[in-house]
Amino acid sequence: MFDYVFYTYFAEGREHFVYAETGRSRKKEKNFPFLESLLRFTYLDIWSLEPAFKKMDKALLDFYREPGFDSQAVVMNTLGNLASQHIYFEFLRLDWQARFHYAEQHPDKDVHEILPHKQLAHIPSTVDILQKQIMRLFQDVLDIDDGKKKPTQEKLQAYLEKEKTHPLYAYKFQTISTVYERISKDVFAESLHPTSIYDLIEFSLRECVKREQRMRICSYCGKYFAIPRRNTAEFCTLTVDENGHTCKEVGAMKRWAEKKNSDELFKEYRREYKKRFNWIKAGKISPGSFYAWSAVAKGKRDECAEGRLSFDEFKKWLSES
Repeated sequence: MFDYVFYTYFAEGREHFVYAETGRSRKKEKNFPFLESLLRFTYLDIWSLEPAFKKMDKALLDFYREPGFDSQAVVMNTLGNLASQHIYFEFLRLDWQARFHYAEQHPDKDVHEILPHKQLAHIPSTVDILQKQIMRLFQDVLDIDDGKKKPTQEKLQAYLEKEKTHPLYAYKFQTISTVYERISKDVFAESLHPTSIYDLIEFSLRECVKREQRMRICSYCGKYFAIPRRNTAEFCTLTVDENGHTCKEVGAMKRWAEKKNSDELFKEYRREYKKRFNWIKAGKISPGSFYAWSAVAKGKRDECAEGRLSFDEFKKWLSES
């Protein structure tokens, strides 16, 4: 019915999104590391976007009463802003742009059916439920650090079974239509031409489970990220700070700094320990006094290692004790 292009596929460890305003316009393409779009959508603060969806809902109700450019512009400008935040919303923008165009070309058709306002209005609440379900799937099924020595399929079954006692606990896999096609000269792949943003979630999540994708919580930002086989990565590349640095970059630097500080801490402690131990031989201190000092010094060292005491404060205590 609607004239635009949007499809997605996986190839060479990445996810690809191809789209165009109409079937005749030049196609654009974006690609990301595998699962990045789903992960970013899972961590999207959807309720912060609720005012935007309410704004579009009101504009559509106004459009029903009196079709006009102003109401249409409100919806399309808002969807344009959302599209800049996530690729799934790019699909939504193209879909609704085509819907408005179709409604204009077919004034005899039911505008409520072509432009269903509830479809937009319900997105925040629906996405909120899906985000929680996906997060539980990561935790219960794909987290490689969960300590459960069970096959992935067994963990998946247990996850799905919880729906019986906890409604809305598990993600309900849906039917989507995919096609195996030639994408380019060198690439054949299974592709999805979505009919909703929920198809995009389904496509990525289904591939994630099919691959038994290993997931781990980033040691820096605390978010899940996908790791390849035989990889011991601790930091993700999803979160970017105001300087454009990822967790992988910042976390590695922080870990190096912590190791350096730790090395200096234990070097300082060992130096003082050896010096005072030698005092016993020299008769400057009794064994009892030394071991009493050693017990306190060890406690101070551990406080410093845990960040409850600064390194300078620890050195000062050593010099004065």
